[in-house]
Amino acid sequence: MEDSQEIRLAFIEIAIFTDGSIRGGILTTDIETRPFEFRVTSPIKPTQVQQILYGASLKEYVYGELICVPLIKATKEKLSLVLIKDNYLVAMRPLVSKPIILIQSTGSQLTETPKQFTFYCHRNFQNEIAFAQTILNPISQKHDLLEPFERLKLALNEVHKIGLGEVKSSA
Repeated sequence: MEDSQEIRLAFIEIAIFTDGSIRGGILTTDIETRPFEFRVTSPIKPTQVQQILYGASLKEYVYGELICVPLIKATKEKLSLVLIKDNYLVAMRPLVSKPIILIQSTGSQLTETPKQFTFYCHRNFQNEIAFAQTILNPISQKHDLLEPFERLKLALNEVHKIGLGEVKSSA
């Protein structure tokens, strides 16, 4: 197992905005969920023709291949695990060299006890669950593993609001 000082968790979030554009962000943290690195994509707006041609596979393609894979590959930190909340992002695991773990909360959020989580992975990488549990179970006793996704979502909204990363056309 990795030295706890070297563990880097990456949280990936996708945001869809009222203008129809989609952005993805990645937040890399230490085991205390303190930020090390934040990256965001430029807005992507699938055309009506793309939506028709891709059909149900559009989400997996845009979110996974156009947003998440480039974010993971661009990260400077040496990632231990990539955490996702959306089931359709699991499909990108064969495209990257880092374990991708789907995290879901189990049980009630009304108690004072730490939240319980269930971890899932790509069917071809089942051995990564045990590795993820050795890292995430101790962290989840002290931290809500879903909270960094909330921070990331807020940061994506701020980035989009100020127009960061958008290509401006000149008149």
